Amino acid sequence: MSRLNKHKFQQKKKKRVFIISSSAIIAILILSIIIFPEISNCVSISKTNWTVLSNNSNLDDMEYVISEQTKKAPEKIDLDGYLFLGDSYTVLLKDTIKKHNENAIIKAVEGVQPDYWIDNFNDLPNNDDVKGVVLLIGVNGATYSNNVSNKEKLISSLVKKYKNKTIYVQEVFPVGKKFSNANPKSFNKAIKNHNKETKKYCDSYDNVYYINATTNLITKDGYLKFTRDGLHIAGNKQETFYENIVSAINKSN
Repeated sequence: MSRLNKHKFQQKKKKRVFIISSSAIIAILILSIIIFPEISNCVSISKTNWTVLSNNSNLDDMEYVISEQTKKAPEKIDLDGYLFLGDSYTVLLKDTIKKHNENAIIKAVEGVQPDYWIDNFNDLPNNDDVKGVVLLIGVNGATYSNNVSNKEKLISSLVKKYKNKTIYVQEVFPVGKKFSNANPKSFNKAIKNHNKETKKYCDSYDNVYYINATTNLITKDGYLKFTRDGLHIAGNKQETFYENIVSAINKSN
């Protein structure tokens, strides 16, 4: 084969290789256009919550159920080991508290005012034995001038005693329309003022939360709704009362 013919043969060979390579590249590009959307869909699925419902390990046999992303529900606080401190309201709630929290500590005495627990502060459990405190007191003696100041002193003492523990102070319930120990309207006005001052005081502490557990237990015009004596929550509503406490605590965190 002459040198000229040999050169021509090599040129043709290179041309065929170029054509074959170009065709292969074009074919790959066409396939990528078809395949890439499917890959994109797979990626988008992997970023969502999905469940595989199949008994077969083959990908083609898998059925994907895509669900919307949902916010993680806030973790509920476990009140087991908490100190529940107060008056007759807490006395009546004792069985319900214990039903839900076997290791809860109940310290409550009927008819007492905040100064009772100031005078008997040494009766309260040690810091290491308590996970947190739930306080409800103040309806007794709501019209007394020292009621709020004594409650503030009690809260302050609880903060010092139970270091690094959270203290939840409940809003005092109003009395019912049939309350006979005083004029219900004027008494509730005193309670409203008591709650206002207490909330303001609680807000001055980082670990003290003022909570309202009166949901569905108060009339529209501000009186205790389910009560037989005008002062205490009826027995069949103690569970509602407890659930309100738990809900209010969880909302406060």
